[in-house]
Amino acid sequence: MTLAPADGGRRSRRGFLYQDAVTLLDCLDMLDGHWTAVSWEDLEDILCHRGTEPVYRQVKTIEGAGKRHSVADVCRPDPTKKLENRTPETSYLGKLFLGKSLPEGTRFTLIVNETPAQDLYEFACERGGTREPVSEKTRDAVIEKLDGLILPDGRDVGWCVDRLDVLVTARTSEQVEDEARRRLAPLVRTYLGEDPIVTEVDEVLKWLVSVHIGRSAAELRPRRHTVEDFRAAFEEAILRVTGQRRDGGLERLMTLQEKLRPAGVPEAEAERQHEAMLAFRRTRRASLGSKRQGYDVLSDKIFAICQLTAARRRAGRIDAGPPAYLATIDAVCELPEVVAGEVPINEALAVLSDITARCQNRYEDAS
Repeated sequence: MTLAPADGGRRSRRGFLYQDAVTLLDCLDMLDGHWTAVSWEDLEDILCHRGTEPVYRQVKTIEGAGKRHSVADVCRPDPTKKLENRTPETSYLGKLFLGKSLPEGTRFTLIVNETPAQDLYEFACERGGTREPVSEKTRDAVIEKLDGLILPDGRDVGWCVDRLDVLVTARTSEQVEDEARRRLAPLVRTYLGEDPIVTEVDEVLKWLVSVHIGRSAAELRPRRHTVEDFRAAFEEAILRVTGQRRDGGLERLMTLQEKLRPAGVPEAEAERQHEAMLAFRRTRRASLGSKRQGYDVLSDKIFAICQLTAARRRAGRIDAGPPAYLATIDAVCELPEVVAGEVPINEALAVLSDITARCQNRYEDAS
């Protein structure tokens, strides 16, 4: 892809946090099935696709309170240009309509961080929604102000105006991030299989904005990001933040309760183990420094016990089911730190439950 002439090349990242946060919302919309691909700092600030149909999205924010975009404002030539260069091509809408192919199905979105004046508000729509038709008076006003704009593919200004939307978003980047945070939280919860810690959702958000979106926008050439690309980035963010990998890809995992059935564990007891496991995971993820290191060392030791038990079961030295489970429990309870009381037995067993839930079923006759 080539850049629109008005863009002047790929931008540096300074001062574009608001745009990056809005881009994250578009990526989350893609994950919900609204787009098939999203790119940024491409032919526009954000370029969304529905199959082969492009949606060019330009972000225009206003910092000062009480200021509002109007039709006159978005059609006004750039006042910083020399007088002879103040042409419709330099206006907000001129830049939005120019410099790109305009196939059937094309739409344009002007994203603003305040409620625009009444004439421009006629173009407003909800995120993911469609707008009502604008009045002939407003439509003609835009066409008149952009008179002389030469468009590709045999299109005219009226054709573009008929496909223009205005999306009103939150005033500040922090407010946009709050919306993204609310949408990310259930996705993180689904991935982890439990409620995430608040700071974990914050860190996932920061990683997606600063790394997945921010660094990509500063690269030499734009790249079209598909649903699979964003899902992979999302899962990488969770892995980096929590250290927890989703075993089995996107397939449904066998629950801890299901894995404990061959061991003869009653459902009620298995459910209590499940709750203890979730509590341990939250405690471990919230821990820092030496405390976190201690949990990792304990997990490594109990994982080794599980491996040893499984090897003995496969060799026929321990029967599958309850005997294999009992042998594992006994070995965990005989760890020196557990015997000495340095690690509470309930905590050690919660670690065992965590490992059991993550790994293959070690209590059946599977290989």
